[in-house]
Amino acid sequence: MMQDLKKELHKIIDSIEDEQTLNLLKEDLAAYALESSTDGLTSKQLEELDMALKEANDETGLQDWKSFKSELDNKWKEA
Repeated sequence: MMQDLKKELHKIIDSIEDEQTLNLLKEDLAAYALESSTDGLTSKQLEELDMALKEANDETGLQDWKSFKSELDNKWKEA
């Protein structure tokens, strides 16, 4: 059953042609994978991981949720 679900998800992902949508999906999946795989890391390892993710986001131009929400809140207050 799980294999069928994985196959279905692969088909859906393969059908997506929009790069921005794929980047959003990648960010969501990376956050899930990160959350489920960081147990047992030292604080230094977590810090290095945070830095690597920040650098990757800077390269792709993606914002993290906190900065996006903050920017949105500021625009809302200005309007």
